[in-house]
Amino acid sequence: MSLDTLSRRIARRDKLAFAELYQKTSRIVYAVCLGVVKNAALAEELTQETFVTVWEKSGTFKGNGYKTWILTIAKNKSFNALKRGKREVFVDFSENENLGGRYEISDRVETGVALKAALELLNETDRQIVLLKNTGVKTKEISALLSMPRGTVSWRYAEALKRLKNYLEDGK
Repeated sequence: MSLDTLSRRIARRDKLAFAELYQKTSRIVYAVCLGVVKNAALAEELTQETFVTVWEKSGTFKGNGYKTWILTIAKNKSFNALKRGKREVFVDFSENENLGGRYEISDRVETGVALKAALELLNETDRQIVLLKNTGVKTKEISALLSMPRGTVSWRYAEALKRLKNYLEDGK
């Protein structure tokens, strides 16, 4: 079922539709939050807060672009968390952290450290673009979420991948 169809059912307080929405979008919402706050535990908390807000405000959504609306809520909650000073730096390199669904940091600590260091090379916007693209978010949706032209998103994604590849291959 499409997200826009789910949105109408959720507005009528259909819990099964909400469960389906969560199943379809929670990984992408988590990736948005993680891209901003860079803390897995806080990103999980913000993901839950996002879905609480979606449930509470579902009657206010009108039109198409339900996924973009949800991702905007996640992004705003994440930036607000940073502004409130809730950001904590905690990194456990021994855990196998999934960064959005298309690739995983290896169980080997060296690989996890290298990928984390590579992602830290990117500025916040480029890191968000990479994480979003690797969770299946379309360039058009990223463009709307980050308020930038599609061509810019595509170019920044390609450039960020080159930087990551160079760092991981050459250590530069």
